[in-house]
Amino acid sequence: MLVERAAQWAWQAMGDTRTDVFYTFLVFLVAFALVRGAQWLRYIRSLPPGPWGLPVLGYLPFLKSDVHLQFGKLAKKYGSIFSARLGSQFVVVISDYKTIRDTFRREEFTGRPHTEFSNILGGYGIINTEGALWKHQRRFIQEKLRSFGLTYVGAGKKIMQSKIMREVDTFLQGLSLRRGAPTDMSGSLGMSISNVICSIIMGVRFHHGETRFKRFMDLIEEGFKLFGSIVAVNFIPVMRYLPFHKTICNKISANHKEMANFFQQAVNQHRATFDAGNVRDLVDTYLLEIEKAKVEGREATLFEGMNHDRQIQQILGDLFSAGMETVKTTLEWAVILMLHHPEAARAVQEELDQVVGRSRIPGLEDQPFLPVTEATILEVLRRSSIVPMGTTHATTRDVTLNGFTIPAGAQVVPLLHAVHMDPELWTEPEAFRPSRFLSSEGQVTKPEYFMPFGVGRRMCLGDVLARMELFLFFSSLLHTFDLRLPEGASLPSLRGNVGVTVTPDPFKVCLVQRTLEGDLADVECTDGNGPLRNVGSH
Repeated sequence: MLVERAAQWAWQAMGDTRTDVFYTFLVFLVAFALVRGAQWLRYIRSLPPGPWGLPVLGYLPFLKSDVHLQFGKLAKKYGSIFSARLGSQFVVVISDYKTIRDTFRREEFTGRPHTEFSNILGGYGIINTEGALWKHQRRFIQEKLRSFGLTYVGAGKKIMQSKIMREVDTFLQGLSLRRGAPTDMSGSLGMSISNVICSIIMGVRFHHGETRFKRFMDLIEEGFKLFGSIVAVNFIPVMRYLPFHKTICNKISANHKEMANFFQQAVNQHRATFDAGNVRDLVDTYLLEIEKAKVEGREATLFEGMNHDRQIQQILGDLFSAGMETVKTTLEWAVILMLHHPEAARAVQEELDQVVGRSRIPGLEDQPFLPVTEATILEVLRRSSIVPMGTTHATTRDVTLNGFTIPAGAQVVPLLHAVHMDPELWTEPEAFRPSRFLSSEGQVTKPEYFMPFGVGRRMCLGDVLARMELFLFFSSLLHTFDLRLPEGASLPSLRGNVGVTVTPDPFKVCLVQRTLEGDLADVECTDGNGPLRNVGSH
């Protein structure tokens, strides 16, 4: 009634003419559009600067394969915080190390992007979860991994070293059998690194040539490729209705089911032999936690109500894929960089010979006394930057960052490659120079802008294990062998292939057994007919 009377009054005030009503309504629309336009413009200006794109697609069509390099160029143009609309996703890229550190310490930046990829995973695991489940699982896993020896102090360190050294010894013995012949290390290295992480999380150890391991690795590689093939759907959701997407999703479903079955077999075997008084690995810690929840009447709320076995499956998958691929790829880059810089390899070997001697393999107890070796590993991590854009975070609410507005749900990318290759931070960043990590007193020093394992609340869970593995595998390899190019071969390319990590092209290397001091034998890089000495006999 009140609205009707107001309308009648407005009609009378305007002289009861339809023309007046039309013009009044038009003025109202124009005024409304101007107000909304001003608000939109003010909002746009509050966002980090960045390139304009196309309608719907945004800047997506202009991105090339090496996205981290292109983002680096955009950072130079628009600043250390810039933004871009990629399809339906708003992406903020940070290339200033101080801002990265400050940002990722904040609770509101601990989210994960909500994409087709995360939808497929269903909210399980640790890597792609957020909120209460992520917080609980991160604390739980960190605590349990420390109890298994992932620490730099205490008796656990020796236990972990023994697990790693078992695989190091097997790896070196396999290389020795090659007798200096050109060798692709990738397969045996992947097996050894896989066994380290598998022994910790589910008590499984594979053997060379084992069919089950080959199938397992094939599934992981296939999974990475399949998920990579639907990246565009993460940014343009409407593509999920295209026929090809359904076909890929069916393949992903089959891949995921077979992987889940593999992990479930391990869970079932552990459940059949479970002893609460003898926790063997991470699977046992989860089974123990489930048993405790049953006794305490909180079984329904454990893992935020998620299916228990499926959560364990995804945890195993997350930890394996993160723990194997990164270490393996870094060690491959280490070998390539040593081939490019034989003087750096000799410096490491001279230090190892002096500190460790020629009668044993290096151990973690030697690490504090091997600054050149440690600095060389750090430079490999910097120069390779195998995860050039870190792990993508997301904002859990609207926030302000350095005066810019970052809307809730925005993807936030730490451009670690740009930090590690910044000429204002590193003198001649393209050069391989381990001495940059040594102080004037010859001690190892790591600047705060060195962050190969990320920073903040979602920093890499396995950084302690990764550092142990890198040191033990790398130092043992150089202590045992000289690395040489096969005859007539070119140096491997330093330009990587961008995927889950930045991987090198396949390459071969001759691993020539190092001789004892004063020994006249000089093993050449041949087709495998040179003399062989036992690993560890030096």
